[in-house]
Amino acid sequence: MPVEIRSLLRTDGETRALGRYLGTILRAGDWVALRGQLGAGKTTLVSGIVEGIHPGTRGRSPTYVLVEVYGEGPRIVHADLYRLTRPEEFETLALDDLAAGDAVTLVEWADRAEERLPEERLDVELRYLDPAAGAGREIRLRPRGERWEEAARAGLLDRDRWHDALHPRD
Repeated sequence: MPVEIRSLLRTDGETRALGRYLGTILRAGDWVALRGQLGAGKTTLVSGIVEGIHPGTRGRSPTYVLVEVYGEGPRIVHADLYRLTRPEEFETLALDDLAAGDAVTLVEWADRAEERLPEERLDVELRYLDPAAGAGREIRLRPRGERWEEAARAGLLDRDRWHDALHPRD
């Protein structure tokens, strides 16, 4: 039975802090597929992940260049598929080649090339709640494959592990 872990993130700071936490548990070979409407916080979460893996490095949206690569050991490959109009365009990004070896691969707008992503990955969906009420956003984590299912069973994706998300630095 598929597992889904839901939580509320009230601020951009909490979203970045969750990203920093995820950055501490990601390892070379991992893929994270991010979904959510425009402005839901995908790039904010990715910025936290980048900082969690390579402190002091700031992630930015690769919407116009489509792919950014950060650091080494592990290298972070950050793709933004927003501008893709057909799933076949995914192949032109050569993500499989960039992700080979020691890379952590983060894919925004993953729903634009769902069938091209590896089965073993962490799916992340961000949804804005009532922005007028300042309600923040809901995050849904869906572990896919043995590595992420084991992480969920071990409690690594539970909210109480996100101590920094409860007390963000920024």
